[in-house]
Parts: sequence; C-alpha cells; structure tokens
Amino acid sequence: MKYSLSAKNLVCRNLENKAGYCADLMNPKQSKEITGLLRTDSGLLSSRFNQVVSNAVMQPRILQRFVVDYFAERHSPFSLWHCASKPLDEEALEALELKRQPPRIAMAAEVKQLAMEDVLQDGLQIKTVNTAEDIITYGNLIAEMQNCARETAQIKKFYHQLAEMPEHKHSRLKLHLGEVDGKPVATGCLFSSADALGFYDLCTLPDYRGRGLGSAMFQQLVKEVIHSHHKHAVALVGEDQQDLWLNAGFYAVGEVACYEFTPERGSAHIVNDEPQGGTPDSDLNDDRESA
Repeated sequence: MKYSLSAKNLVCRNLENKAGYCADLMNPKQSKEITGLLRTDSGLLSSRFNQVVSNAVMQPRILQRFVVDYFAERHSPFSLWHCASKPLDEEALEALELKRQPPRIAMAAEVKQLAMEDVLQDGLQIKTVNTAEDIITYGNLIAEMQNCARETAQIKKFYHQLAEMPEHKHSRLKLHLGEVDGKPVATGCLFSSADALGFYDLCTLPDYRGRGLGSAMFQQLVKEVIHSHHKHAVALVGEDQQDLWLNAGFYAVGEVACYEFTPERGSAHIVNDEPQGGTPDSDLNDDRESA
C-alpha cells in the first residue's frame, strides 16, 4: 500500500463507519450525510457517541446550520473530527463554541507487514468480551476514566443498552478486557469495517499505568489483526504515542484535528474515542496509558 492520502482515507472511513455504527445501535437512521460531512446522532448526551466527521472544508454557516444548531437544539454535546488536509477556520469555529482538542495522528499499516511481540505481564489476563455482564464491566471501566459526570453516565447507558442486544447486532465491535488478579483494569477494541480493522479504547486505569499493561493489550490486538482476514489496520493516536505503533509496522499518514462542542459553558470534558489506541472515538486517548 502506498502511504499517501489514500491511506489516511482508510483511517477516516473506519472512524466514520464506527461513529455511524455505534450511533445507529442506539438511535437508528438518525445519522445524516451531507457532502463532505457525516453527522451521527446516538440520542445520548455524549460527545463520544455523537461524532461529526468532515472530509472537506465546510463553510461556517453550513457547520452552524447542519451541525451546531442541530445538537444545540437537543442540548447535546458532540465532537468534530476534521480529516481534510486543509484546515478549518479556527476563528469561525471558536465563534461557534467549538473547542479545539489535541490533534490525533492517523496511522495505517498493511497487516502482512505488522510484527508483534510477546509482552507478558504477571497477573494480567486479557479476554474477549462475550457476555452481557462483561459488556457492562467494559463500559463501567471506560466511564471510570472520564472527568465529566454527564459523559460518565452516558457511557454507562450506552453499554448497558448494548448488553441487552443480541450479539450479532454489535458483532463488528470486538471488545477486550484486561484483568489483574481478577480486577478489570484495561480495555481495548477492534472495529471491523469493509476495508480495515481500527484500534480503539486502549485505556488503562490510572493506578495501573506505567506497568506495560497497555502495551500488552496492544500486542494482543495486533496478534488478532494478524490472524484476521483484513488487509489493513488503522488507528488515531496522540502525537507523543507514536513509537509503539511505528515499531509494530504502522506508518503515520497525516493529522486529524478534533473539536468539541458542549452546550453549557464550563462543562467541557475529554473526548476519548477515535481509532487508536484510542482514538477518535477515539476516539481515544488522553486517558490511555502512554506506551
């Protein structure tokens, strides 16, 4: 694969697909495509699950009409992921109360070029999430790593509703839990789109960071990707978290800007979902163990 704009498009398509997939699980047929833009509406008051992905530079009035006003009327936060190479007008976004978040680096790889390491951690057990109880545990762990009470509650709501669905309804989400001495402490997710597997939710509880647990989870996911039928893997990662991915065989293919809208002033919170390790959704990343 030539690492160029086409590779970055792989990352952005996976992000779009996951955003629409998760939103439609909660709130079917409410996502909307506009030229160069996808607006997803999960029905939750969550910037993690209400994501807007843009692949072209939108006029501020278009963003206001189709995105900002739409969510403002619903008193709902959302996150905007701008994938185009040309940047948006920062002053216009600020006027729309879209707050810029740290950018993410788009990473892509051909699966046949990936290399994994055996990273063994005493007491760590990584398991695939298959039961309703484990889905709820996974969601509670993600929620625990937020710094906004509303986002915490909405994340728990999403996973409780997910746990009530038949497994085939959410089969494209491959959730993983890492446990130490029986205590859930780390998460990781692979999302399957038509042309790539995306890495998401690589997070570790703060008290357990710095012990290599995130690296071990990452290597487990790489192992599963290598044994999959997919040809490509993608991720969105923090600027200072690229080495782990580069060493495994990923390449940096561009930058994705991230913005967040919160209806009420003074209630901003961290976005954590994107194809990453986490991005967006992140996207996503500030709560992830630095590998």
